[in-house]
Amino acid sequence: MVDAAFEVFTAHGYEATAISQVAARAGIGQGTVYRYFGSKREILDHVIDLANEKVIEAMELPLVFGAANDVGELVAAVRAAVERLWSLLDREPRLLRLLVVEAGAIDPELSHRLFGLEAMTASLIAGELTRGREEGWIRRDIDPEVLGHTILALVGPWIVRELLGAGNPAIRARSMTVVFGLVDKALRPPDCPP
Repeated sequence: MVDAAFEVFTAHGYEATAISQVAARAGIGQGTVYRYFGSKREILDHVIDLANEKVIEAMELPLVFGAANDVGELVAAVRAAVERLWSLLDREPRLLRLLVVEAGAIDPELSHRLFGLEAMTASLIAGELTRGREEGWIRRDIDPEVLGHTILALVGPWIVRELLGAGNPAIRARSMTVVFGLVDKALRPPDCPP
C-alpha cells in the first residue's frame, strides 16, 4: 500500500490524491486501506519514510563516511554519493518534488522531519570532518558543524534547478566540479598539495 501511495502521491500530488486512488493502485478495496491507516496523512508519513529510505539507500552513505584517508578521497566519495542521488532522481524525478515541495507544505511536523533529514546528514558530514581534522588531513581551523550545513546548502541551487525542470547532466557536472573544487580547497590543510 505504501508503494502504491508513493506512486499516486508523486504522480498527482498529495492534496489531489484520494484514498480511492491509492486503493485502486494497490489493487485493494478502500476499506482495506482504512484497516491499516487512519487517514491519508498517516499514509503520507509512511510514504515520506519510504522516500527518505530511497534517498539514503541510493547515496550509499556507508561508502562515504569513515572510509576516506585524505581530502581528495572524501571529496570523491561525496561526489560519487551525489552522482548516485542524481541517478535516483533521473529514474524517479517526482521524488524530489514529493520531498521538497509536497511534504514541506503539508504541515509543520512534516517540514520538521525533512529538516531533521538535513540535520542528520549535516551531522554525518561534521563527524567525518572532525575525524579528518583529528587525523590531520583536514585543516584545523574549520568548524565541522557549520561546514557540514554549508556543504549541504551548496546543493540548494541544484535542487531548485531540478524542481524547475532544468535538470541537465552537463550543468550538473559543471556545478559539481565547481562546488567540490571549492570544498576541496576549503578543507585541505595549507601545507597539503591537491
